[in-house]
Amino acid sequence: MDIKERLNKLIEAKGIKPKELEEKTGVDRMKWANLKRGTIRAQQEHIEAIIKIWPEYAYWIATGLTIPEAGQINPEIEEARTKLKKLDNRMEGCRTLERIVIK
Repeated sequence: MDIKERLNKLIEAKGIKPKELEEKTGVDRMKWANLKRGTIRAQQEHIEAIIKIWPEYAYWIATGLTIPEAGQINPEIEEARTKLKKLDNRMEGCRTLERIVIK
């Protein structure tokens, strides 16, 4: 996976559209749309703009690698963390219910 693919994967994972990216980054929406379509290569302005709004993905975008202990993640790690947090919240709800029922 190259940088363009990683940028597109992150944008897709975040569920953000070119218009919103333009508002957040100042980079023209057509440039984001063209990047997604593959009609242009990832440019320095794309990379810098994404890293400004999501710095936790900087290392992964540049290298394809992660350093979770340093806060440098990829979309899969973020998704797993989100799912674990939801599961933990459900488990806490079950423990609370169990305490109420036992009383």
